[in-house]
Amino acid sequence: MIKAQHNKLYIWFFRNYFGLLSLIQFRKMSVVTDVNIPENRSVLLFQNHFSWWDGYWSYWLSRKIFRRKFHVMMLEEQLLKHLFLNRCGVFSIQKNNRDFLNSLQYASGILNDPKNLATIYPTGEMLTQHQQIVNFQKGIDRIISGDTIHFEIVMAVFLVDYFGFTRPEIRIYLKKYSGERAVESIEKAYHTFYQTCITKQTE
Repeated sequence: MIKAQHNKLYIWFFRNYFGLLSLIQFRKMSVVTDVNIPENRSVLLFQNHFSWWDGYWSYWLSRKIFRRKFHVMMLEEQLLKHLFLNRCGVFSIQKNNRDFLNSLQYASGILNDPKNLATIYPTGEMLTQHQQIVNFQKGIDRIISGDTIHFEIVMAVFLVDYFGFTRPEIRIYLKKYSGERAVESIEKAYHTFYQTCITKQTE
């Protein structure tokens, strides 16, 4: 696997380049949340994955909302095509490979530090934002198993609409998960939250 690195120069470029692009491409970014994370907890963020922008938005949340060090899991075949992202906090995972477990263990280790945030795209692939049934991939249970009191689970849903303007608006919905630390329970809660976000989006 490829472990995350954090190079200040690369992060500076990543933040400013994509920040400028977002100002050009999008009219507005809104965050709908009442999430409050204690300082002694790290954050495991489950986020829908539907666009090229998702990694930047994860970074933006880690910096502006959660104020924690950014990490995100990406398929190794994709990371190898954009290896500079590794120096911004991206680490790799390979499906159907014995290295798969090492990546999950690495993600779990990231969460041991309360200064960290780890973003996981639970579907493991990019899907349209209109697909509201998000099936969690196998292996997530290894991240949330054992002693999980040291991190909080946050569900994130990103939705993009034009609302009659020439440039779209991004709305980010966040909710802290407080149920049973089991994949089936989190998946069910995420489905319910996604439906709620769609309803709010169309009000």
